[in-house]
Amino acid sequence: MSRKIKLENLKRFCTEALEKAGMRSDYAEITAEVLAETDAFGTHSHGTKNLFGYVKKAQVGGMEINAEPRILKEGDSYALMDAGHGIGMVVSCKAMELACRKAKKTGIAIVTVKNSTHFGAAGYYANMAAREGCFGIALSNVDPNMTVPGARGMILGNNPLSYASPTEDEESIFLDIAMSNVASLKVIQAKKEGRSIPDTWIVDKDGLPTTDPSQYPGEGAMQPLGSHKGYGLSVMVELLTGVLSGGGISSTGEIVSWCFQPEKYNNVSHTFLALDVSKFAGRENYLKRSGEMARCLREAPKAKGKDRIYLPGEMEWEKHKTAQRELELPADVAEQLELLSRETGVALDWLGGE
Repeated sequence: MSRKIKLENLKRFCTEALEKAGMRSDYAEITAEVLAETDAFGTHSHGTKNLFGYVKKAQVGGMEINAEPRILKEGDSYALMDAGHGIGMVVSCKAMELACRKAKKTGIAIVTVKNSTHFGAAGYYANMAAREGCFGIALSNVDPNMTVPGARGMILGNNPLSYASPTEDEESIFLDIAMSNVASLKVIQAKKEGRSIPDTWIVDKDGLPTTDPSQYPGEGAMQPLGSHKGYGLSVMVELLTGVLSGGGISSTGEIVSWCFQPEKYNNVSHTFLALDVSKFAGRENYLKRSGEMARCLREAPKAKGKDRIYLPGEMEWEKHKTAQRELELPADVAEQLELLSRETGVALDWLGGE
């Protein structure tokens, strides 16, 4: 059963639960903010659902819960950071903040991170830059979970990419995607329900498209978005994260699943780019022109039976607005939060009680 909660109460619960689990207070606040805001955007697969898993991972030695991110190298418009196998939200927020500070001086900056753990939804960090008046890009590699054209098995991560552009109000134009055709959770859900799936979602053990999810994820792999297009973009993300930082690379076997192998370091890498739009044609001009672009897209001729065209991120912002009043969490998310509540002894303040 889904449950409802006030967004501020969800953040408070997550912060207190992380503190009870041994995380220092400032790290707990950062992590709770990222995950709860991700739920507010409706991306529940990457929000507070994973918090219990992060805590258990730290308990079995697969994550250093209070690791202090370090800057290994830096210049006016770049930096390399080491996460020290800490939780991904902390180093990612610090890295994007650093990228924005540098971009305000030089126009553009890039910060890359190695030795990290799953960072949740890339869109949160891209939107950090948009709030600072920068065009933000966030990238991460992940453990191998996707095939590539001509191959069989899990060869490469479906490495996520997000961008966010500032607008005249608080609602950015943003996109947050992984490079597989669908999220693996959709395949798992179809398997649980005994349903067949489109043959564009996964391949079988021989590398051939299949409609049968019953053997996944033990056999087969996800298919890349648009075949060679998603493959090529995933390689780009790999080059700009693991290769650029000198960290783990998914296709070489250096990255393991953060949740299926909790006792091992995840070894993922992230990269964050910020472009200060005011340094180019000017902030006012950028906002005016991007607003004109948005208007033209919204006012384009509609397909038969359609009355609205959405901008990238617009659906998520509508969910975010609703979440400011009350946030409805799916049953699987609520179950994981209840497990964390029992583990830490921190009570959940659900709306409507039991």
